[in-house]
Amino acid sequence: MLVSEDFLDTLNELALGSRLKRLAERLQGQAAEIYQAYGLDIQAKWFTLLALLDQKDQVNIVEASNALGLSQPALTQFCKQLKAAKLVDILVDKQDSRKKIIQLTGLGKQSIADMKPIWRAVESAAIDLCEETDNQFYVSLLAFESALNRSSLIERTQFYVDKNIEKSELNAEAQTTKSKVNCVSAAKCAVSKTDTKLQFIKFCSDLAAYFETINRQWIEQMFVLEDIDRQVLKFPQKHIIETGGEVYFVKHPEFGIVGTCALLNKGQGNYELTKMGVSANMRGLKVGEQLLTYVIEQARLMNIKTLFLLTNSKCEAAIHLYEKNGFVHDKEIMQTYGMAYQRCNVAMRYTAWD
Repeated sequence: MLVSEDFLDTLNELALGSRLKRLAERLQGQAAEIYQAYGLDIQAKWFTLLALLDQKDQVNIVEASNALGLSQPALTQFCKQLKAAKLVDILVDKQDSRKKIIQLTGLGKQSIADMKPIWRAVESAAIDLCEETDNQFYVSLLAFESALNRSSLIERTQFYVDKNIEKSELNAEAQTTKSKVNCVSAAKCAVSKTDTKLQFIKFCSDLAAYFETINRQWIEQMFVLEDIDRQVLKFPQKHIIETGGEVYFVKHPEFGIVGTCALLNKGQGNYELTKMGVSANMRGLKVGEQLLTYVIEQARLMNIKTLFLLTNSKCEAAIHLYEKNGFVHDKEIMQTYGMAYQRCNVAMRYTAWD
């Protein structure tokens, strides 16, 4: 049977993410056609980085990542492509050899000069699109992003899940559909009733698969899995346990292993709190906070000299949790350990022992 209507129209706001993704891909494709039509050998995905470099003489990888909202691995890949096209140079920061500086080459500056008339025309065309139906689409988009920053989709979803539970509507639906939202709701109810029964377990080979699965889930959702991630997640016995570290798991009486966290021995009494993750259907339910409290206590019992962690500014909820539990931002930790991960732009040290 031939389906002529757009199926996403039938899903309305439920398919908002899919619709925005499709729209973004459509606009990116048409931007590529514009560059090609005017004889510009440029990929549309490079645009924001080139525009940033046009405004700044130099920018390092971390600054560019924060400014553009791109992961450092993705940005590094763009830089390699731009370098191969001879549009940028990648230099070593003279004040900190671990930092990479990006700057336009002569060809890059000339290419941007050639592109600017096209950019201005594209901007005018985009304004036409945004204002064609008098709905100020771009202004609405900014307001939408601001609203998402105030309260995430999962937080808003959980609000309505709870609301439906109170009305007994979701429980009735769970008996027939067993949908994912119902699983989250059931998990939240279970945790609220039995969170004192959470069990914390040390590493054993039978649980190694959970360490990889749970951490892969959140890393791949937000970033790009790096080589160091693959090694540690695949072989925790070799890279953590045998080097003097520990791996812990949290077990829920109904849902089994739902979280994990490790203490990685960095030598001389310094340990990194790393690879902390909670199963997606249990996030926001205080499991991570209880796990963090437990691991900090284990670190105290081990007489650790310095406990620190490395993360990314995108992990706002996690950073807030760390701050709440005694971690502070530390430049010295960043300088000493921050280059271990390309995505790292936040380093924190535990201070409650000081």
